[in-house]
Amino acid sequence: MKCAFCGDQVVYVRQYDKTALCIKHFNEQMVKRTQRTITKHKMLKRDDRVAVGVSGGKDSIALLNILTKIESEFPESEIVAITIDEGIEGYREEGMLYAKKNIQKLNIEHHIYSFKSDFGYDLDEIISKLGERGKSREFGACSYCGILRRKILNQAAQDVGADILLTGHNLEDEAETVLLNIIRGDIQRLSRLDPKPRKIHTSLVPRAKPFRNSPQAEIVMYCYLNDLEYQEIQCPYAVEAYRGDVREFIFKTQEKQPMLSFNILRGHEKLLKMMQTVPPKKELRECNNCGEATTSDFCRGCWLKNQLDS
Repeated sequence: MKCAFCGDQVVYVRQYDKTALCIKHFNEQMVKRTQRTITKHKMLKRDDRVAVGVSGGKDSIALLNILTKIESEFPESEIVAITIDEGIEGYREEGMLYAKKNIQKLNIEHHIYSFKSDFGYDLDEIISKLGERGKSREFGACSYCGILRRKILNQAAQDVGADILLTGHNLEDEAETVLLNIIRGDIQRLSRLDPKPRKIHTSLVPRAKPFRNSPQAEIVMYCYLNDLEYQEIQCPYAVEAYRGDVREFIFKTQEKQPMLSFNILRGHEKLLKMMQTVPPKKELRECNNCGEATTSDFCRGCWLKNQLDS
């Protein structure tokens, strides 16, 4: 089989459209798709200071690599990497290592934050203090981690003067999120999943996901073909996540329906146009403790801190 663009040796065949690609054109297609996603949803401006959340996993490492290629055409823009150390013994150290290694190779400004230094507790301590899930602990570890990661990433992006915060969420990640909100019947949150970044509150840095149309398998292949090292082992707390069940359904169904995740996102984008009139459950206000946007007296991060300190 030969490349659809040049006739060279094929290294990858996209299952959803059967396009065969050589190394050169596979890489070109990855960059072009990311560019199209950024342009379509108006994610970046020419002079943006762009913060990228880099965990050390495949998605964030590949995104940072591709962004440096795209942004090289816009010298007035800047890229800065942010890494959050959640404090997961025997796991997080490896991710931090790969994050630092890849960021140094690209000669990008790097800022490291941690749950421990910026919140007072690392994730292991939080889970130990709150106890067993279903008994003394209400939510899964991923829920608490997500609360703090979002809060600290937002604060970090503000600290470094970023205009936009980019994360490496891929196609299947986005499809999972859409399905999860449908399963939960959370129409308000579903209506807020707009791929176009918005400034919804002065305390929140707008976010965007340039890989939202990039399948996980292609991101893995991009890392392999470009010798990008990344953390491959799964977080030990992932077994608690309900999201994993939805992910398993998506990947299993995609074996027979390769367009599944694309179709979920396309359907959601059509729904967004019809859901523009869906009112929020509550208006945003400022957290009584830290001033960050929330719909309650305290943001979720401060709510968690109050639980742990009590």
